[in-house]
Amino acid sequence: MHPISRLIREPVVVFAGDGRVIDMNRPARARFGESAETWREVFADLDGLQNLLERASGSADPVLGALRLAGAVPAEPDAKVEALALRQDGEISYAVKLRDIVGDQFPALTAQVRELNAEIHVRRRVQAELEESLAHNKVLYRELQHRVKNHLQMILALVSTAGRESEDPGRKQFVKMLQSKLSALFDAQRLMYSEESAHGLRVDQMLSALAETVQSLAGVRIAIQVRAEPVIAPNDLAFPLALIANELLTNAVKYAAGEGAEVSLDFVCSGDQAVMTVRDNGPGFAPTAAGPTSSGLGLVRGLCRQIGGHLVIQSDGGAVAVVSFPLPEASHAPS
Repeated sequence: MHPISRLIREPVVVFAGDGRVIDMNRPARARFGESAETWREVFADLDGLQNLLERASGSADPVLGALRLAGAVPAEPDAKVEALALRQDGEISYAVKLRDIVGDQFPALTAQVRELNAEIHVRRRVQAELEESLAHNKVLYRELQHRVKNHLQMILALVSTAGRESEDPGRKQFVKMLQSKLSALFDAQRLMYSEESAHGLRVDQMLSALAETVQSLAGVRIAIQVRAEPVIAPNDLAFPLALIANELLTNAVKYAAGEGAEVSLDFVCSGDQAVMTVRDNGPGFAPTAAGPTSSGLGLVRGLCRQIGGHLVIQSDGGAVAVVSFPLPEASHAPS
């Protein structure tokens, strides 16, 4: 074969007019074997080969076609080939070259790359729009939280004013109880507004703020010790938990008031379960007793059912209230 064939990396087979293999280049020998002698050992489609060679004989340029290779499996596509008629000394032979399959794939790959680039461009544009929308929603959310906080603060001020202006002891007691509940909601709302995350707040910070509020509203000098894990709880749990802690702390301060009074609040989380314990060293109280205390504990039990928990009250050197509830979405805040 002509030395120029060494530059051709695709298999090239030269056939005589009767189908004999005259010559092959190195890639063809590697593909079809050194012993290939006729077209039958190269192609499995005689009619297709004859048609291709007839078209090549009538053209001075290579002609394109597709032929099934010998030994090809049924699922394998026909090979793309080029055929060129070679004329020398009045005799005609045919050079058939298998087109580079990888090279044939370049246009398709280029088209796929273009499609992928277009899809990436669309996705980036959609992502930018979503990020812009998310940023806008965050601004609206913080504005909403700010307004709710201001409204709660205004309601607290109105309730406090009503309590100061009333001379009725019963009304004063009711206003004080209402002020305590609103303060618990205000503390939770204030912390939620200040948190970077819109999905939860730190339980330890909320309980510490509640303890300070209860202590200031009680009007007595009593220390409340808070020991709570830095757990982040979802917002839909924060408000019920704040009201529960407020009621239990208010009762504990009320009945433990006096010299040597002690009140503690512990919050621990194990797995997906949380336990909050409020303890005082007072005389304790009967949870079935009538009056404001009974009403407050009724609220606590209702809130416990709301969060899927339960309340246990016992006497152990004072009143001990234990609230257990599931906390599946909890996560510890970074230290």
